[in-house]
Amino acid sequence: MATDLSVTPTSRRRGRHTVRWVVLAVAVFVLLPAGLVLGSRLGKDATAVPSVLVGKPAPELSLLTIDGGKITSAELRGRPYVVNFWASWCVPCRREHANLQVFYQRYHSRGVELLGVMFNDKVAGARAYRKELGGDWPILNDPKDRAAVDFGVRGPPETFVVDENGVVVAKFTGPVGPGQLESAIATETGLASPPG
Repeated sequence: MATDLSVTPTSRRRGRHTVRWVVLAVAVFVLLPAGLVLGSRLGKDATAVPSVLVGKPAPELSLLTIDGGKITSAELRGRPYVVNFWASWCVPCRREHANLQVFYQRYHSRGVELLGVMFNDKVAGARAYRKELGGDWPILNDPKDRAAVDFGVRGPPETFVVDENGVVVAKFTGPVGPGQLESAIATETGLASPPG
């Protein structure tokens, strides 16, 4: 019966020792940085994301509404407004719709405009969506998605909060939740939150 003398207690210890160092290296160089990145986001709104536009003037808008009107950035100067890129085919857009309605009801009378900009959609789809779900804020047609390109939109829904100076102060990617727009307007603009 042959005995394998190549595996000695010393080489076994050396092998375990090497494994420990490899595990420690993985923890230090992979897990620790990942934990720091994830930990830095704790308590923060996951949909409020950095954007190159935040802190800069909002791109100029001059779009027709689906009702035949026209809205331009010039007529919005001096008051906060929200630009929501959405589509009738977008399922997350349906999830946020009720939150947009609540926001619009609370803030429109205080001069804040909510603009729904169609993203890669047809006017007929937008009209059917509004008829089904309601809402009376302006819906803007962006036929060649130029406004979407100017704002850097990748896909709906994406929402931008613009202050009274025309500066983008917040961006939300994905459906806005209850109170998110209200909070952004109250903290990022000169307009206080309305009572109730």
